[in-house]
Amino acid sequence: MSHGAATGSESNKAIRPIDSQSIHRITSGQVVIDLQTAAKELVENALDAGATNIEVRFKDYGLKSVEVIDNGSGIAPEDYESIALKHHTSKLASFADLTSVLTFGFRGEALSSLCALAESVSATTATAAQAPMGTVLTFDSTGRLTSCSGKVARQRGTTVTVSGLFVPLPVRRKEFERHAKREFGKALHLLTAYALVPCTRENTGVVLTVSNTPDGGCKTAQLRKDGATSVRASVGALWGPKQLENLVDLSLSFEVAPEKVVLRRREVGDVRSHQIRVEGLISKFVPGAGRAGTDRQFFFINGRPCAPAKVQKAINEVYRTFNANQSPFVIADFILPTDSCDINVSPDKRTILLHSENNLIEALKVRPLSIPLASYEPR
Repeated sequence: MSHGAATGSESNKAIRPIDSQSIHRITSGQVVIDLQTAAKELVENALDAGATNIEVRFKDYGLKSVEVIDNGSGIAPEDYESIALKHHTSKLASFADLTSVLTFGFRGEALSSLCALAESVSATTATAAQAPMGTVLTFDSTGRLTSCSGKVARQRGTTVTVSGLFVPLPVRRKEFERHAKREFGKALHLLTAYALVPCTRENTGVVLTVSNTPDGGCKTAQLRKDGATSVRASVGALWGPKQLENLVDLSLSFEVAPEKVVLRRREVGDVRSHQIRVEGLISKFVPGAGRAGTDRQFFFINGRPCAPAKVQKAINEVYRTFNANQSPFVIADFILPTDSCDINVSPDKRTILLHSENNLIEALKVRPLSIPLASYEPR
C-alpha cells in the first residue's frame, strides 16, 4: 500500500474543526453537570439581580422542570437578544477582572448552557419601568432569542423555567431519572448553603423558599428561610431553636503567608501575609454537642458556597481532639483578599483554588485551639 494514499478510514481520522453546535453542547455539559448546578446557577442570577425574594419550584424532583422566581431588577429590553448567548455578561470586561469579581456569576454561561441541555428554557421578566406588564422570552438550544412578543401580568423581577433537563443527552437523562430523588437531595443541600450565607448577607437579607410538586401529588415546602440578616437566625429558621443550643460563634482572624510556589508563579517578591477571617457557627467543643455525620457542614469563600476538602478535613480533625466520636455542625465563611484565590477553576464554579492553602490549613489547625476556652460549657 502506498504511504501517499490515504484509505477511507484514515481520511476519517483527519483533524477537523468541531462544528459550533457540538462545541456548545460539549462545553455546556461541563457548566451544568447535574440538577443542583442548574438550580444554583438560576439562584445566583437572582441574587446578582438584587432580589430580596427568591422562590425555587421543582416539579417531580426536577425531572419535569425547575423554576426560579425573583423580584430582582428584571431584564432590560436591550438585553433580550444577548441574555442567553454564550459568554455575554455584564460582570467582566477582561480576564484581569477575575481577581476582583464579587458577583456570583461572571462568565455568561449559565442560561446558554441550560438552553443546550434542556427541552426548553423560557423567561418572564419585567423591569420597574415595565411592571405590572411582563414580557415572555423563549430561546432555542443555542441561546438565541426566538420570541419576545408574549405579554403577561408580572411585577418587577424575572421567572426562569427550565423544562426537561438533560433530555437532549439521553444517557445523562436516564441517569438523572434513575437517581432523581438523590439528585434532588443534593440540590436541596446546596440551596440550604445559599440560604445560610448568601441569602443572609446579600441584598440586606433574602427570603428563599424551595418547594417540590411530585408527579400527581401536591406541592410541598422543602425549605424556607426568612429575610433574616444573621446566620444564627437563619439556622433557627431552617432547623429550629433547639439546633442553636449546641452551637457557638465561629470568629477567627489570622495571617497566612504566601507560599513560595505562589510567589514564583506571580514573579513577585512581596512576602506580606494575607489577613484571613473565618466567620460562622460551629458545634460546642464538648462530647454530645456534635453530630453523627458531616451532613451539616457548609463552607464558603467570600460568601460563595464551595467544597474545600482539605479545609473541611482540618476542621474535623481539630474538633475531634475535643469530641472524638462526633463531627461538628459547621458554617464557615473564609473571608480573604479576592486576589488570593481563583474562582475560575471549574466550569460549575464549585471548586475554588486557594493560592496558599497549605499555609492556611496549618494556621487553622493552631488558631482554633483558643475557641474551646471561650465556648466550653460543662454539661
